[in-house]
Amino acid sequence: MTSSVISDTSLRLAPRGTRRGKRRHSPGAPAPSIRRLMISCLISLAALALVVAVSLGVGATGIDPLGTLRTLVTGTPASAHNLVVDVRMPRVLLTVLIGASLATAGLLAQTLTRNPLASPQTFGVNAGAAAAIVTTIVLFPSLGGFSVVAAFAGAALVGVVMWALSAASSMSTVSLALAGMTLQILLSALVQAVLIMNNATQDLVFWLAGSVTGAQWSDVTLLLPFTLAGCTIALIGQRHFGLLALDTATSKALGQNTNQVAGLAALVVVALAGASVAVAGPIGFIGLIVPHISTRIVGSSFTHRLMFGLVCGPLLFASADVIAKLIAFPQETPAGIVTALIGAPVFLLLALRQRSR
Repeated sequence: MTSSVISDTSLRLAPRGTRRGKRRHSPGAPAPSIRRLMISCLISLAALALVVAVSLGVGATGIDPLGTLRTLVTGTPASAHNLVVDVRMPRVLLTVLIGASLATAGLLAQTLTRNPLASPQTFGVNAGAAAAIVTTIVLFPSLGGFSVVAAFAGAALVGVVMWALSAASSMSTVSLALAGMTLQILLSALVQAVLIMNNATQDLVFWLAGSVTGAQWSDVTLLLPFTLAGCTIALIGQRHFGLLALDTATSKALGQNTNQVAGLAALVVVALAGASVAVAGPIGFIGLIVPHISTRIVGSSFTHRLMFGLVCGPLLFASADVIAKLIAFPQETPAGIVTALIGAPVFLLLALRQRSR
């Protein structure tokens, strides 16, 4: 610390022409980190727009991206316009909302638990929501309209268990993540048993793999309020949520009510993950990968990671859905399979890195 103070003092006392290693910025110019964030977000937004255009133009019915744009502008022919507006557009918007929701939930989960391997999937929150939904629909069909409530209950229950393990035990980050994955496997086995014993429909099995196939405007209107509310809360409270990454004593010394902020963060994670599972099934690894990509590109600032994640999450999931459309074209493949193929190796790599530290 003494050497850093001396170095900083000598830097201030050095003549203007001999100061090295310190970049000059005009008073009105943004800082390098802000500039990097702005450029990264603009590039990602452009890429997202391209992916959205491709997604709108890819489907079993032969309407290419240019034809999609033409029918959106002119409204003709009516059959093509109805196909794009009522079938493809809800699906694309749903991928954007789910990507933003899971990216935000993953960042909050990692910050809340101070665990870089945390996410709604690796901590079993998605599996808890899916198990609650399937159990409600299959065993209590008259309560099918309360599937969102069931999703929140299942996600919250698993979230409380994992939070208790994280707060009360001395488990390493890898061990805690493995405990969450074990819980996910157990819940997935329970769901499969319920489906087999009750001859569940193919649609339910397809949904369980994580899919936006057959998305409707009602799904968009269901998820939209939760996504807007959760992401808005994260943005407004970004300073307080960012302090959760510090130890409790430091947070309290900075005037933070740690318990209240942590409780709010947990509620946002449950709401975002539960609502996403309710409309598209347990989509995996988006919440795990996006915060790490954001750190690599825009740095470790919670605010920067959050803002970039709101673009990167939709870009990643929309791209995964386009790939899912093309894998067995014209047949559909659940997008959750694509995210799992991408995310599983990343999870193993991150786990090995944490284990070696």
